[in-house]
Amino acid sequence: FERDQHIGNLPGAVDNLRHYFDQRFTQGRQPPRQHALNALAHYYVRAGEIESARQVATEAMDTARTVSDRRTLMNVTSLARRIPTRKQTKGEDDAKSIDDDDAAIIARPKYTTLQVGTSPMDLLFDVRLGLDAGEPVSFLFQKRFEAIGAFDLPPDIQMWPLETQWQIWAIDAQLWRLAGMASVAEIADKNVLANASPKDDIRLFTLCTTARQHFLRGQYAKAFMVLLDRDTWAQLSLTQFGYWSEQIWWLMWDIATRRSQDAFKLQFLEARKPHASPFDVSDKAKKSPEAIRKMILEASEALTARNVTRATILIVDALHHAEVNGYWHLYRSATPIFADLELQRGKIESARKRIEEILPQVARGEDLEQRAMTYAIYAKVKMAKSHDTGRESLSEALVYLKKAEDDYQTLEIYSSVQDMLYLQAVVHETLEEPTLRDLAGKRLREIEEVEEKMRVGSDEEMTEVWDVACEIGVAVARGDTYWP
Repeated sequence: FERDQHIGNLPGAVDNLRHYFDQRFTQGRQPPRQHALNALAHYYVRAGEIESARQVATEAMDTARTVSDRRTLMNVTSLARRIPTRKQTKGEDDAKSIDDDDAAIIARPKYTTLQVGTSPMDLLFDVRLGLDAGEPVSFLFQKRFEAIGAFDLPPDIQMWPLETQWQIWAIDAQLWRLAGMASVAEIADKNVLANASPKDDIRLFTLCTTARQHFLRGQYAKAFMVLLDRDTWAQLSLTQFGYWSEQIWWLMWDIATRRSQDAFKLQFLEARKPHASPFDVSDKAKKSPEAIRKMILEASEALTARNVTRATILIVDALHHAEVNGYWHLYRSATPIFADLELQRGKIESARKRIEEILPQVARGEDLEQRAMTYAIYAKVKMAKSHDTGRESLSEALVYLKKAEDDYQTLEIYSSVQDMLYLQAVVHETLEEPTLRDLAGKRLREIEEVEEKMRVGSDEEMTEVWDVACEIGVAVARGDTYWP
């Protein structure tokens, strides 16, 4: 069963699992059928067979009730609660159609009440439900502490697998990042990586999160090194390979987006886009982190398109929800856009206060794009104040424009590098520094040529990365990564 599960042989895994629990070691006793169904439901969930998992879990609960097996009943009930709900059919969708604005209002989910015997996994799942519902980060931490309490109950009351502890630490890291404390989150990540088994899903999840953090800092080579390291993929199962390869694809897509590699995305990446996970929830509250990220992105696009009214509505909503819920990382991402809008309205002092409010935090460099945007808007504030303070403000603006240019160059966002160089040329012209102005203009033309090459060319390095990932997938399917 374990080998069939590892290589994704669904029929073989199901048959072997049933045969295992059908064994009789004493005369007259029926085999523990509820245990077989419980294990089978867990396997179906891992394999992404949601409907089969739901049916088997229902049967397992009925069987456990019949034989009065409370422990198995609690285990399978906990699993059934985490299985995604059945999607509505087209007829049901038509009958229950609602306006888009009303769709954002989602009923508050029913959370687990902590009591003796409560599974820590149920409480960790409450964190997931809370994120989708847009609960404050304080509430999410409360659920995390409840999970620790459930795990730490005396062994004579309940004993949970040791691996549950590392899942709690991994959730802890995600919450600290959401609260804007990436340095604290790294401590939790290191704890998980130091203790979790190479086969554990949570270790793979943490490694993929580490790669994403390198991406945010513009360290693309390090991100791929983490994902392609032998310790990362040496014991992948086929299910884990699907998640791992999806993370590689999204990393390549985001890098290509930053570099403006339109042809590479269209001709290579789009044809290899992974399928959506059955566990992805489409119905998320308007104040959830994902919805706030979407509002920030749409506000930035609206601002670029000179649609100031739409940009203002979106960014004010994003700022409000992020501040109320304590999602400070998202708050810092939204603030520069709002400050830019304030500048366009002539509210220079308001924009300055907004930027200086977050400047010490973003200066740590945990998110390089966030820092670059903050520096760029702060430079614009200095330029706008030059009407009152003169050359001093323009000189200060040049410092922040150069910092923003360096960050954008590290991230390889060439369009933004050009914007920073253009503004530098404008400032040098105002300061009557023609030599420095011409150097900035020359540098701008060089970056334009680089961006044009990126836009129409392919990317051999990332193509080779994907080829390596495919070869690893073949090895996983053959069972070469199975170590009993």
